[in-house]
Amino acid sequence: MKNIDWLVSYPKSGNTWFRVFLANYQSSLNHPVSLDKILSAPVAGNTLVFEDIIALDPFELTGDEADLYRPELYKSISAEKSGDTLFRKVHDAYILNADNIPIFPASVSKEAVYFIRNPMDVCVSFANHDADKIDKKITFLLDEKAYLAGKKSGQLRQTMMSWKSHVQSWKNQTEIPVLFVRYEDMIQKPEETFGAIIRFLDLEFDILRLRRAITFSNFKLLQEMEQKNGFKERPQKCQHFFWKGKIGNYRDYLSKDQIDRIVEYNYDTMKEFGYIDESGALTV
Repeated sequence: MKNIDWLVSYPKSGNTWFRVFLANYQSSLNHPVSLDKILSAPVAGNTLVFEDIIALDPFELTGDEADLYRPELYKSISAEKSGDTLFRKVHDAYILNADNIPIFPASVSKEAVYFIRNPMDVCVSFANHDADKIDKKITFLLDEKAYLAGKKSGQLRQTMMSWKSHVQSWKNQTEIPVLFVRYEDMIQKPEETFGAIIRFLDLEFDILRLRRAITFSNFKLLQEMEQKNGFKERPQKCQHFFWKGKIGNYRDYLSKDQIDRIVEYNYDTMKEFGYIDESGALTV
């Protein structure tokens, strides 16, 4: 049975923000849900779930070996909750494992929402998230062999590739229907954009619930909630998970050479998704 909805993104592209919105949309409360409630849409690469279902210690496996078991992992998760729609956060690119099998099996996948963001803003936000140097994050965004997590991180290794290859991996696969959602549209036209996601996911559409959930997942409100109560998904070295959330924030942090380096490598994909116009100029 197809009952898993994948919430996919390159890091710092709006995935967690949407999960907060979704928790509020599904809630009947007249106040914002706690940030802890978004754990109802957990990370697909959770090592504890892997070990519980597969009965192997993922830390004794290489990343490639763990990927061999991931299709069966998600089939088991799907079967255990066959009557429910399940949401899973994904940072992996869409890849095949060493057995030439997609790690996200179409047989249990309803659809995927892919959250895409201007890669320059991704770079700056990602650097803040990891308390890392911007040049190091630029190198990561352009690395076709890049990966996240693995080892003792608490999550399975996640193959990323470069920013453009990550985007194209989900765009070019034909097994799972995908809706691409721009982070910038989530900010600039939230009712239209979040409403389109609700309809794509075949959730009951209610305009009042939609507007309430948008209000309850306002970025400034999330910052206040994190400051007051903390947030489990914030890395230890990161001061703020919900940092700025601005469009074009990169202009305050990236040099012209750094911008040119990102644009040159990702030009075609940036143009395809509206970050570069027909004349070749940046739109954000």
